[in-house]
Amino acid sequence: MTYSRAILSIAAIAAVVACTPPSCIAQEHKNESQEAEQAARSQAKSLSSAFQNAASKGLKSVVTVLAKRPDVDETLDELDLLDPNSMRNFNVGSGVILDEQGLCVTNNHVIKDSKGIRVRLSDGRELVGTDLRADPSSDLAIFRIESRVPLPAIRMGDSDLLNVGDWVIAIGSPFALDQTVSVGIISSKGRTVGRLVEGQLLQTDAAINPGNSGGALLDLEGNLVGINTAIMSNTGVFQGVGFAIPSSRVEWITSELSEFGKVRRAKVGMRVERLSQDQADSLQLPLRGGVLVTRLTAEGPAVRGGIEIGDVILEIADQRVFTPEDFRSVVEQLPADKSYPVKLIRDTETMSVAITPEISE
Repeated sequence: MTYSRAILSIAAIAAVVACTPPSCIAQEHKNESQEAEQAARSQAKSLSSAFQNAASKGLKSVVTVLAKRPDVDETLDELDLLDPNSMRNFNVGSGVILDEQGLCVTNNHVIKDSKGIRVRLSDGRELVGTDLRADPSSDLAIFRIESRVPLPAIRMGDSDLLNVGDWVIAIGSPFALDQTVSVGIISSKGRTVGRLVEGQLLQTDAAINPGNSGGALLDLEGNLVGINTAIMSNTGVFQGVGFAIPSSRVEWITSELSEFGKVRRAKVGMRVERLSQDQADSLQLPLRGGVLVTRLTAEGPAVRGGIEIGDVILEIADQRVFTPEDFRSVVEQLPADKSYPVKLIRDTETMSVAITPEISE
């Protein structure tokens, strides 16, 4: 019995050794490679499906905006992509339908000084845009279109929940090519682009070209998280750096324009700047740990609240501020005539005061 078991054990070992090099190893590697390829294809298909689903939710809500330029040839009322004269008569941009009754948003620079706008819907209908209201500072504008049937409104998302690296989808009419979709990621948040557009922007590498302005930036759920507004380029066309106005800001601006015809911005009567490295080190704060008060308006809200030049603002209205851009973004949207707490550092001592903003007319 012992002898038989020994023979079986030797035979099993021999079989394993005989099967290991080299054909079995090659077969094993081939199987692993095929499994990896299959997994990669499955992931790619899943991502493709996510893009398709999100785009299908947003496409019907994105429109092409044709704004007649001030010096337009009145005899040319149609846009002909093959006719250079026709193209020169229109600013071509994009817009997004915000509600079923026809409220739409676009960029101010698309409709600025226009002699009238026409709006081309995803189903091919062309409607007239009326009741234009604009906020040049934010580069946002609203208008209305009338339809006998409810219009396909976009679903609003929360841009504050976006993270760098999240997938996003841009929809618009680049070069007057209706219903064009491109994809990319959120490259950065809180960007500023000088005097072109006031406020903090989303940066994306989703392709944005002339004609995309005013179009939608969607998340993978098909929700609106931004309005495409600008590119950074030395050629005039997309080079991988585009910007969108966050949906949280879009909601505020469009609500103000719709209700009041203008944007009411709060002010607190102080100017702030970034901390220097020495100032941050002395207060044991990170370089972007707060903002330094450098100027106060006499008898303004900040002075009345007890704020002094040299104070370092950490929070306002229970919202953390790291940069001057953060500070301005928080302050301008505060409802006036209400007191808000301000957390600050004065001479290394942390303290709180309260200020009541005023509306800037």
